[in-house]
Amino acid sequence: MANYGFAIDLRKCIGCHACTIACKAEHQIPVGVNRCWVKTVEKGTFPDTRRFFFPVLCNQCEEAPCVSICPTNALFKRRDGIVDLNPASCIGCRACMEACPYDQLFIDPNTHTAEKCNFCANRVENQLLPACVSVCPTECRIFGDLDDPASEVAQIVQREAFALRKPEKGTGPKVFYLGADDSVIRPEAAVRPLYYKEGQVHLRPAGAPMPDPESPGDPRVDYDVPHGKPWGIDMVLYLLFKAIATGAMIAGALLWYVGVDGPLVTFAAPVLSLLFVTLTAVVLIIDLERPERFYYILTRSNWRSWMVWGAYFLTAHGALSLGWLVAGWFGAEAALDWMTLPVIVVSVLATSYTGFLFAQGLGRDLWQGPSAAVDLIAQSAAAGSASLLIAALFVGAGGSDAVRILSATLVISVTAHLVVLAFEHVFSPSPTRHHELATHTILKGDYSRLFWGGAVIGGGVVPVVLLLTLGATFSPAVTALAALLALAGSAAWEYIWVEAGQSVPLS
Repeated sequence: MANYGFAIDLRKCIGCHACTIACKAEHQIPVGVNRCWVKTVEKGTFPDTRRFFFPVLCNQCEEAPCVSICPTNALFKRRDGIVDLNPASCIGCRACMEACPYDQLFIDPNTHTAEKCNFCANRVENQLLPACVSVCPTECRIFGDLDDPASEVAQIVQREAFALRKPEKGTGPKVFYLGADDSVIRPEAAVRPLYYKEGQVHLRPAGAPMPDPESPGDPRVDYDVPHGKPWGIDMVLYLLFKAIATGAMIAGALLWYVGVDGPLVTFAAPVLSLLFVTLTAVVLIIDLERPERFYYILTRSNWRSWMVWGAYFLTAHGALSLGWLVAGWFGAEAALDWMTLPVIVVSVLATSYTGFLFAQGLGRDLWQGPSAAVDLIAQSAAAGSASLLIAALFVGAGGSDAVRILSATLVISVTAHLVVLAFEHVFSPSPTRHHELATHTILKGDYSRLFWGGAVIGGGVVPVVLLLTLGATFSPAVTALAALLALAGSAAWEYIWVEAGQSVPLS
């Protein structure tokens, strides 16, 4: 069986964009999105300037991260090495767009499903060349079977020096570039001005390198296609709601384990959990491009995707929360004793899986940190204890022991969260340039005020100090204020983590 790949000789490319037009015509690609395009980078100052053209298309990776993260098996790898997509199975979760380190997937505005280059598999199956190859006037694109030593593409790869896009990601890309300048092959190597050469305005990503007035001849992107952030405020709400849902049951189960009884434990905790796990599911479904297909994640499951595992964890968490509420309502203490450990375990799994899901977003270096799951557990404990401290104002705490334990849990979990932030983003060196750019936006860039003022001081240090200095009085006003500030700080960090992680351009 063939193993198809591309060699692209950038020394021959003239930037005519014929490949882009041919691709759109062949596959009826709507305006505003592209399966392939030609990026342009300029270097130098007049009159000593030079322009580099860089045709961009899917790499058909040997270890395609988009295939692993897709929850419904909509993306799959064919026997000939082409990574293809079945739109009928796509739910439009956009996880594949986060997983691709090359920014090669997009949402079709007509079908509301993911789309990508597939080497014109429909033409290849009929012994035709891909549309972009057949139309290229300088024959800079060479297509063929990489495993056939007699093919032109295999011979070129064997004898020529070539460059790959982000080989350090370990995806095994199969598009080989000849004569590639470093400024085009690495998206972080060229600065991005606010205007392209045609004069169109674009939103410069917050994590993109800034132009340096002292070095006007530095490489600069002259043309590229816009790429929005696949995940937005809906993902932030999902993280916050899920933290409250899982944290409420963790805190409630721990209170029951240490002997605290009352409506806060047997009623408020499961009700809060059921309410917010329902809101979590609603937010996730609404965020899909094809929400009517949400059940595909359970019926067409890809068990390599953490999104699938998360769906089952959240379902189990909801069932246990309902069981806890029923057992508490009927005073079945033996059942509550039996459920305590499963509730804690499932709640921890339901909150921490997102760290592994985000890590499957291989294109986002900020999300590859080793402590994301630990931080999510700390935030869940903080959000749950904060929510129950607020709920105690309305249903009664069942004695000062509950308030004391919840306050201590809030202090410990918020402190743990701050320690993780300091270790991960302040004191540890960035492992990659992309991670460094994203971290810069957090500490000194667009998100710095929200990070230092909201996530660290207002939502971290202040509630801890309040509870340590004034919490001993068990004042409802003090504990409620500290709880609200902790929740606000958690929401601020979730927003920063989602947005800053997507702020560095990938193409």
